[in-house]
Amino acid sequence: MKKIVIALGIIVLIAAALPILGNSFMQSTIDARVKEFDSYGLKSKNTQTSTSYLTSKKHFEFVLENSDEFISYLNQYADQQVSPYANAMLKGVVIGADLEYSNLPFSKEITLDIYPLSMSPEMAENLQTKDIKFYTYLKKFLANKGILYHIDYHILSEDFSGYVKDIDQRYLLDDGTEFELFLKDTSLQGNGKLIAPNTLVSKLKELHLSLKQADENILFNLKNLQTSTSYESKSTYLSSVKLEDFNFTLQSTTNKGDFTMKNININASSNTQGEFAELDSKSSTKLMNLNSNGFLLNIENFNMDMGVDSLDKTSFEETLLLASQMKKSNDAQMQQKLVRAAAQLVSKGFVFNIGDFSIKNVTLNNVEKLGGLKIQSQTTFKADQDFMKKLQISPLLIIQNMKNLTKIRVSKEIYAKLTKERPLPSQMNQYINKDGDDYIFDMSYLNGELKMNGKIVR
Repeated sequence: MKKIVIALGIIVLIAAALPILGNSFMQSTIDARVKEFDSYGLKSKNTQTSTSYLTSKKHFEFVLENSDEFISYLNQYADQQVSPYANAMLKGVVIGADLEYSNLPFSKEITLDIYPLSMSPEMAENLQTKDIKFYTYLKKFLANKGILYHIDYHILSEDFSGYVKDIDQRYLLDDGTEFELFLKDTSLQGNGKLIAPNTLVSKLKELHLSLKQADENILFNLKNLQTSTSYESKSTYLSSVKLEDFNFTLQSTTNKGDFTMKNININASSNTQGEFAELDSKSSTKLMNLNSNGFLLNIENFNMDMGVDSLDKTSFEETLLLASQMKKSNDAQMQQKLVRAAAQLVSKGFVFNIGDFSIKNVTLNNVEKLGGLKIQSQTTFKADQDFMKKLQISPLLIIQNMKNLTKIRVSKEIYAKLTKERPLPSQMNQYINKDGDDYIFDMSYLNGELKMNGKIVR
């Protein structure tokens, strides 16, 4: 009996110690993350901790002291570089973070809210000078966590889900400008580091931005946006975008413009898992409308499918690596390395394909139906170890490395519009084939010889 009691006592002690052990693990993990923040310009200025037996809560405040380091860090993961002009907007910004987690060691999930608490001193000073009331309004909006990013994150698996807090704001500035910002139902889920996840799916139901003045109005709308990205590596990834409705409107005393797109689908991928590297891009839009100062353009069923394959994998990955390094150090020497790497990549040869570039129908001013067009093309650049020498002598020498097959089907109405301002020489008529209401251009460039519809073009 005594041994059983001792054993039970040990089990109880271990069970009682579990929250302490769990808290220690989570605390060491959090401390490592905070130290990492410090290395790229975010300095912790205020930390508050509230701990019970089973749960712990922490509040952090970070000030962005070195915006150069922070932007350099972001540029490592961004597809495009963050502008250096963002320094003025970021330097001195205070970011708050509320973190909550269970002390039990088998629970490795944390709940995190991230939000800006104040604008940069330079921006604040500028707003106070121009519109003190708007400054006060914006200051209060940020202090009340008006912009908030909520995340549930599992430390070990790195799975996460979250949302951006809805925004519904209207304000009248001193100069009479009516400002509206509306953000609704934004969610996300994925896996990996939050700054550069391996997979990410995000959804947005609606984004509305409006600026109205006495003589000028600007309106921007997005509805039902969904993005998906999956990264195996920097050279192997798949991303997609779906958007139900996009609208941008600009109205003033001298200009009136409206651009609308519906049912947009975009897919892009890069693959280096086979013998060669491949790049593919597909996009489609069911409807595009442009209204500019009374000129109306309507495009139905636009498609674009193109890609590059047979790329030398080693040269391709080296070029990507140098392009990534340029985001950290954009000096002349690095630019020269990137140019040489890109030239080396081209010298190994590749194939550029346009599988489908087409429009079903074009309409002008709601009455003039012009029909459509379709383009298919394949261009092959053969490998050439003397590529750089030829390029330095004359770019025309490079054309000898190229062969092309292109087929164009275009309506007579679109062809007439395209050639109205710049008519083609009359002798070009002999190369045109007609098929009903369309013109056909079947072109080839092989061994330095250009043919159109089977006839040599001289």
